Amino acid sequence: MNVVTKGCGILLAAFTTLAVLPGCKEKELQATGSAGSAAKAKAASERVFRHHSETVLYADKEGNGASLCTENEDGKMVWADEALTGDEIVLFVDVDTGKPDEKKAIRLFANGKEEEMDFVRVLYFGKEYWTLPIFITNQKDASSIPAVIEEDSYNYSSTDLVNAKTTKITAGTFVAWVENIDVDGMAFVKILTYDWNTPYGKEGYVKKDVISRDSHDVLRAQVAQAMLRMKDLKPFVRETVMDAMLAKFEADDRDR
Repeated sequence: MNVVTKGCGILLAAFTTLAVLPGCKEKELQATGSAGSAAKAKAASERVFRHHSETVLYADKEGNGASLCTENEDGKMVWADEALTGDEIVLFVDVDTGKPDEKKAIRLFANGKEEEMDFVRVLYFGKEYWTLPIFITNQKDASSIPAVIEEDSYNYSSTDLVNAKTTKITAGTFVAWVENIDVDGMAFVKILTYDWNTPYGKEGYVKKDVISRDSHDVLRAQVAQAMLRMKDLKPFVRETVMDAMLAKFEADDRDR
């Protein structure tokens, strides 16, 4: 994991001391174990998986990251934690098929609501979870790189700029950097963005001068995102916390 991931563990711990993170009520439903037939367990044990580094894409307007679930004793998925957007996450990929370890399962919410959803197995900070395929990337042959949009710009649907559909992409949006692309002599970057209807991210293209994959730029955006959770803090307190945390992360990075 890079400095961004390292920093986020500290970041989340620090925020916990200032505010209750969303979803805590759902922790009451956290799993203590998994259930399943012996046949399914045997089949799963015979499969071999490799770990593949990917990027977390999802965040809501309140600054909450991608939900991570575990299975309860009834085999239903319950909220266990969340992955901060812009972080790296490990995807389990089948060595033989090259496909992620996916399955359909019932999602059990804190209010008792149940819904069948698609899940994919991941590893986050050394722990196994299940999350939604729309929340993360899957680049198969090459790992994506967490990146952030630094100024309001446009996301092009293709490299045919004349006929491409364009959507506004705002500063602070987390994306996955896939590769550098030359488009009509201009420097572009192929990216993946969060999309509710597109598992593992929607492809797009942005000008290279509006995007950064520098770990400190990503971290600053993550701190700003997390600050959305502390709306009741006075502005000078929020600024002081943000400045102090960024200074610590940068100092830790220099000492590595």
